[in-house]
Amino acid sequence: MLALVLLAASVFAHTIHESQFKPKDIITKDVAVIGGGASGAYAAVRLKDKGKTVALIEQKNHLGGHVDTYTDPATGIPIDYGVRAYVDLPGVKEFFGRFNITTVPIANPPFQNVYIDFTTGKVVAGYPKGDQTDVGIALTVYAQLAAKYNDYYFPGFWKLTTDPVPEELSMPFGQLVKKYNLTAALPVIWTFASGVGDFENVPSIYVFYNFGAAVVQSVLTGTLIVPSSHNNSMLYAAAQEYLTSDTLLNSMVSHASRDDKGVKLVVKTPTGTKLIKAKKLLVTIPPTEQNMYPFGLGNREKSIFAKWRWENWYVAIFKGSGLPANLTLVNSRPNPGSLYTPKPNFVGSYTFTGIGELYSTQVVGKSSLSAQGAKDLIRAGLRNINTAGTYATKRIDFVAWAKHAPLQLEVSAKELVCGFYKELYSLQGRKSTWYTGAAWAPDYTSILWVFTEATILPGLLAGL
Repeated sequence: MLALVLLAASVFAHTIHESQFKPKDIITKDVAVIGGGASGAYAAVRLKDKGKTVALIEQKNHLGGHVDTYTDPATGIPIDYGVRAYVDLPGVKEFFGRFNITTVPIANPPFQNVYIDFTTGKVVAGYPKGDQTDVGIALTVYAQLAAKYNDYYFPGFWKLTTDPVPEELSMPFGQLVKKYNLTAALPVIWTFASGVGDFENVPSIYVFYNFGAAVVQSVLTGTLIVPSSHNNSMLYAAAQEYLTSDTLLNSMVSHASRDDKGVKLVVKTPTGTKLIKAKKLLVTIPPTEQNMYPFGLGNREKSIFAKWRWENWYVAIFKGSGLPANLTLVNSRPNPGSLYTPKPNFVGSYTFTGIGELYSTQVVGKSSLSAQGAKDLIRAGLRNINTAGTYATKRIDFVAWAKHAPLQLEVSAKELVCGFYKELYSLQGRKSTWYTGAAWAPDYTSILWVFTEATILPGLLAGL
């Protein structure tokens, strides 16, 4: 079946005939942007601001990617349960200001963290390790390591295209923890890097990818920011309004033709099939082999994109659990060998939202984990907590649910050392195609904006 799909994509790539489309269904632009998440929406706005014509293609009915906001009907208060906050990097406040949105420092809720093994429902005795002094020392050492290797992952992996991969970046994170005695800092690191999945064995560069120098500094100095409305969706609603005539929602590319002279995209939309002709293409979706099938991949591209491994990530808000207010229950394990953390598939935490009886949660799973499987895990963890007598819980109802996948695109340590990112980045600009998004830079909105602005848009704009 896979061979047939690939063959079909290859055939389609050479059979786009403009004569088959009515003039009203042919759209000619400077740039076609695939994906309306943080990277795609930002790029489309910036390109339009620079006087370029854009076609933004998004499969959902709205822009925003991993931004998910639930508005509590009882209070009217918005709750962000996808993207939570932003790193205050150059240009970030300005982009919010572009749409007259002000920002404020994020407030740290005074919730109590309780570390529980969700498979048994029992509190993990003796964890976290150390006192606040120990945590401070370990976190300082971690911050120094993150700063030491910052150029290898921030704002993207460009340095890996020219320099050998340092041994400590390909080293399993568990070994790095042991080498530098980082155990006391694990609860903090895990808060930001749980998406890596196998915390103990993942190459250390992917932990820094999730909790790198810029994020560490923001946490230590309390400078993470949020919109003053506390509604992250407002930014993308404003961007969507600005890009209304340039955006195709509920739309997907069915096949494409790309070469150094430009691109042609056949796009399925709610109003029929369109042909988009563009001088250049910007891909912001995760470049897995499956996602990229319609774009007529060559053998080299297929080989590179086939090396990814990733996680499925589900986020939700539920009610009716009976859990007390002002708690964050963190899924942990009583096993130092696993860095006190679970391995996929697992629920990350149950966190009080500060409103009524609403709790937020997230599930990190293998690429095969379904939405139903994720919901079963969430409910099972709560049942185990009740059975153990740790907290009394009741059956829950989900009031908000979203899937973020593929997430955390990674490669093995072997592929990392053998020059994977040099191969990957060599695709930038080939066949009139450029790339941005979380496969190319750390998956923080602010960092993706910096990566896109500083390292992708200049090449994309050249010659337009």
